[in-house]
Amino acid sequence: MASTFLGLTISYSGLQAAQASINTTAHNVSNVSTTGYSRQKVSLEADKALNTNSGYGTIGSGVVVTGVEQIRDSYYDVKFRNNQTNYGEYEAKENYMTQIEDYLNEFKLSGFTTEYTNFFKSVTELQKTPTEKSVQNSVINNALSLSQYFNTLSTNLTNVQKDANEEIKNQVGEINTIAQNISSLNKQINYIEANKGSANDLRDKRNNLLDQLSKIVNIDTEETDIGNGLKSCIVKINGQTLVDTYDYNTLTTQAITENVNASDADGLYNIVWKNGLEFNEYSSSLNGSLKGLIDVRDGCNGSVETLATDASGNKSLELVNNTEENTAYKGVPHYISKLNEFIETFTSAVNEILTNGKTVSGEAGIPLFTVKSGFSAMSALSVSVNDKLIKDVSKLATTTDPSQGSAYCDVVDNLVALKSDKRYEGGTGAYFLESVVAEVAIDSAKSTSFFKNYTNISSAINNQRLSVMGVDQDEEGMDILKFQQAYSLSSKMMSVMNEIYNKLINETGL
Repeated sequence: MASTFLGLTISYSGLQAAQASINTTAHNVSNVSTTGYSRQKVSLEADKALNTNSGYGTIGSGVVVTGVEQIRDSYYDVKFRNNQTNYGEYEAKENYMTQIEDYLNEFKLSGFTTEYTNFFKSVTELQKTPTEKSVQNSVINNALSLSQYFNTLSTNLTNVQKDANEEIKNQVGEINTIAQNISSLNKQINYIEANKGSANDLRDKRNNLLDQLSKIVNIDTEETDIGNGLKSCIVKINGQTLVDTYDYNTLTTQAITENVNASDADGLYNIVWKNGLEFNEYSSSLNGSLKGLIDVRDGCNGSVETLATDASGNKSLELVNNTEENTAYKGVPHYISKLNEFIETFTSAVNEILTNGKTVSGEAGIPLFTVKSGFSAMSALSVSVNDKLIKDVSKLATTTDPSQGSAYCDVVDNLVALKSDKRYEGGTGAYFLESVVAEVAIDSAKSTSFFKNYTNISSAINNQRLSVMGVDQDEEGMDILKFQQAYSLSSKMMSVMNEIYNKLINETGL
């Protein structure tokens, strides 16, 4: 037979359940603006029925709180993180490609095409008066302006490469910090849940960290029950283990001793695991903002720029197809190599014409463009104007036969003809430079387009995820009223039971 005081016990269990529900609702409401918070709900079930050993069998014994459940759908987490990986990659590319486009924006700036045109304008003027020193000086000054502009442009692009390199280092540090925090949270979660507790808020923190990590690099997560309330949590980045429950691996950056591309900035970082395993930063499966930064920093369109030496010992820059040691993306090295290619072709042609000529006084012609001290090969960064011509413009060759008089300037004629010479990949110099501008504009627009697409997709998926895990103020408001009423009814039931027990204990038999 059930206890006489069973009704009081049942009422008390109702009060406990209502109180737990009210507290959980208050917790939800207080975290309505907390990023990554998952709505929580009290799980209730009827308590075990009691056998009354009578004709009607069993009788209910109240309600029991079985736990506080986290309302979250792992499907949307995976979907969100996969998109975050793409979002992170194109956010990085959009940022840096916009910078590259700004430096090569010939529509807003008086850029290299203007410098190139100005040089040939001065050469055309020299064709009219080849012995006029002011005109000769104009040619030298325009050549100097052209070389300095390409020096500056190459330096600016190299600075973009350095910025991407430093951000790679920062992101490696962020990956390590996240890995450490996740392993620490795994310990706390297992400690609480092994003792029949609820670690919902800690799980939210861990999920937030996983969201952040997925933006940097593509991740895979696996949580497995290992018994006694404990669970293993394994996090992999690009297929390699970063976190193994309580243990975690770390990455480090090491300065590259030999540059991937000959024109790369010194001190670029290589990413390696501290445990000695290889981290293939050019892996085709790598994604995320880390991938975007590596592409921008190292990408040379599937090639590697090398320093080659010919039979005469002359050094020059050339591209060699190599996708294993570089990425196929068109990053900073690609555009620097394009500038280098133009400068090498242009200066070689100009110098060849001038060195085959003579001055009006019969002196042998000397090159107009030279390589700066400390550099091995002609490039956009190393190009300079011959100091001898800067000091004495009369050393500028204008003819191949001084005996025909000062008006005979076939060398200048040949220089003028260079403007329409199609030696730049089958096109003129102006066309080649314009094609570089068009190429970077297309690449930048592509990055921007993908970034906007993944931004929109991210917003849509996040809204789907919030529809499940997010706190709805109207819904919580209705729950407050519902649980308040349940609490009031349980309180009323206790008052009724108190009157019954008072009657039974204090007044019966009087």
